[in-house]
Amino acid sequence: MTTRLLPAILYDVLDNLKNDYKQRSSIEELLLSLNSIFGPVLTERALELIDDESVFLIQSQERYIFQVVGSRGDIYTIMEVSNFCTCDFFKHQVLKDRALCCKHFLAAKVAFILGNFKTKSETPGSVTSILLCAYGNQEIK
Repeated sequence: MTTRLLPAILYDVLDNLKNDYKQRSSIEELLLSLNSIFGPVLTERALELIDDESVFLIQSQERYIFQVVGSRGDIYTIMEVSNFCTCDFFKHQVLKDRALCCKHFLAAKVAFILGNFKTKSETPGSVTSILLCAYGNQEIK
């Protein structure tokens, strides 16, 4: 399977989970699906971030992004339209096809499905600055 195909599959899986959850509103089924797709360890770590209220939706008039405060206090930025997180695990595992996603990315997506996140409103310029800081200095080793 090529790297270009994995993000599409990941988004299809998450979209299907979102639609199923909206139709059935069963948290138990959502959790079982997450465990079967992403494994219990990644699912548990992502849910811990949500339980710790570490997921933030940063929105402006034009766009929105997620920021997740990691377990060590670092802030990771995730864009809704891309399969990318600024954490080292993502760079060293996901981008090298060793993992499907990181806990921050999964936490942002699941928090969005559940509607369980904090919202911060920012100006379009502030969101652009956040993105430049987060993505402007990324190096893949």
